[in-house]
Amino acid sequence: MLRRSAADVLGLGLQSGEKIDVASVGGGRTVAYVHRIETRFDPSILYPVRYAIADTENVPNLLGRLDVFDCLQFDFDATFQQTRVAAPWLDHGQRQIWDFLIETEQHILHRWDQLPYSANAKDALKRFIRRGGQILASVRALLIQHHMYAAPALIRAMLELALQFEYLLQDPENRSNAYREYTHIRKHKQSRAVAENPSGPISDFIANSPERATGEARNQAEYDRVRPMFEMKTRKGKTILASSWYKMSVSDLANALGRGGEYRLVYAACSTWAHGDPFSTQDAQSQVLTQPNIVLMVCVGYYARMMLQIADSAKIILTGEQHDFLQQLSAGPS
Repeated sequence: MLRRSAADVLGLGLQSGEKIDVASVGGGRTVAYVHRIETRFDPSILYPVRYAIADTENVPNLLGRLDVFDCLQFDFDATFQQTRVAAPWLDHGQRQIWDFLIETEQHILHRWDQLPYSANAKDALKRFIRRGGQILASVRALLIQHHMYAAPALIRAMLELALQFEYLLQDPENRSNAYREYTHIRKHKQSRAVAENPSGPISDFIANSPERATGEARNQAEYDRVRPMFEMKTRKGKTILASSWYKMSVSDLANALGRGGEYRLVYAACSTWAHGDPFSTQDAQSQVLTQPNIVLMVCVGYYARMMLQIADSAKIILTGEQHDFLQQLSAGPS
């Protein structure tokens, strides 16, 4: 809604618009005339908006839901005292895909008890599902803020997660044990790094804690217990400690699963971004893996693959539509 004087400022004949009566919250009524006015919200958003220009000055200028809040995304940032306007982060088709994926995910997760695995295996699998959901939430946040230049790191994380999940499901009981036990390898390394390199109040507190010796002894004992599980021989016969719970590189893992091509296409491209490769720093926005449609479909696809694998593994009954939907999404980028 605009005041009467806006018609003069815009060069409009007030009564040339469609006449309507507008009711106020207090019950009063105002005569107004509806005009479609080309409106620019930012350099990339320009389209006609319906305005009710009142036949009086005694009304506030207002942005309403019709043609504005129904169509655009507004971010009111109290911290920086800014208002940002952007196009919706999903179009209608993408919204349908997103909604149906969440609906299918809930259908599967509500039947988690049907998984024919031990509590330890279920726990390991659930950790992967939870992390997949967290990555999807991060992708959603980037889409909302239109900050797709940060997406390659999340795509890489989602692909690696999906590969590990598939590998775990091939032998869930034994591999879930390795996955959980590798915690002690990481914990030992991390605690040593924090205690030996104090650089802030937390690490300084740990380094000087009277309980440090007891904690380190406990971590060392667990580390010594599980270390033999993760020792490997190099080609030269040297014994080394595996850098991952699955005891191979990500590329070897992808090849072992028959997904080497996918690794070389997606993971390697995302790694150039994460590592600041000169190719990726030319113009991040021009790279394929920063395009909103591709980012959404790649990450949704890997998560859908995880959902389909857990449903097939547990023989969870899906509708034909749900199964075909997950299968199409999880086919991977082409």
